[in-house]
Amino acid sequence: MITEDIEIFNKIFQMVEEGIVQGYDAFRYEVEVGESYMEAELTVEKDGVEVTDAEISFNISDVYFLAEELKENAVRRGEPWRSFVMSYREGEQVRIKFNY
Repeated sequence: MITEDIEIFNKIFQMVEEGIVQGYDAFRYEVEVGESYMEAELTVEKDGVEVTDAEISFNISDVYFLAEELKENAVRRGEPWRSFVMSYREGEQVRIKFNY
């Protein structure tokens, strides 16, 4: 992963983090990028309860374009991941795991 990718992940993180309407203790954002499509699932934990239907206030299409850019960068470098999971628990570091 290069500096450009880190900046893109920061943008995605900010959109998701700021867009969780009811607050959270932790969240996990799973994104799969394919040919002209993206599937994403947000899991939010609040007070020990996980939900996948949390109210959000960010535009999924903005995430799509950023994820497409990440995917194109990875393919150019020979790192053809299929999906990634961004997870964060309040007060801890953001973690990103790629699935190949």
